[in-house]
Amino acid sequence: MIKRVFWAVSCAFIGLGGPLWAANGVGVLYDCDITDKKDRQFWISDKIAIVITDAGDVVVSDQVILYFKGLPVEARVTRNTDRKMDIRWTLRDLVNDANQRTAAFEYSATLTKATNRIAVYGKPDGYADRFSGKGQCTTRKG
Repeated sequence: MIKRVFWAVSCAFIGLGGPLWAANGVGVLYDCDITDKKDRQFWISDKIAIVITDAGDVVVSDQVILYFKGLPVEARVTRNTDRKMDIRWTLRDLVNDANQRTAAFEYSATLTKATNRIAVYGKPDGYADRFSGKGQCTTRKG
């Protein structure tokens, strides 16, 4: 099941979404455009895909994940109310182009259900930096 989710979210992320996503029937895809980003924009992607399966599994894909890991990563829902849903994921053992090493880069996203607005935050362990962005998601059900 997780392999199907990885494949479906990868297809959705590269623009093949619609028919392929629906054909896989794996839950809900949040297709998010991040348009309001703060300093050093690379660490928050312009496009983020979040899949929540019918079984409750969560997978996230974006440009940063694909650059460093090559495949979508598993995530977890940490809060889910009638109004909001919080999702967290971690990228481990990163080395950037300046040869700076980060043991873990913690990400969180908050989806506001009524408006499909998203706020994304990233924090590298061992550094004072905190990156953020906001945007809008569209949902697709598979």
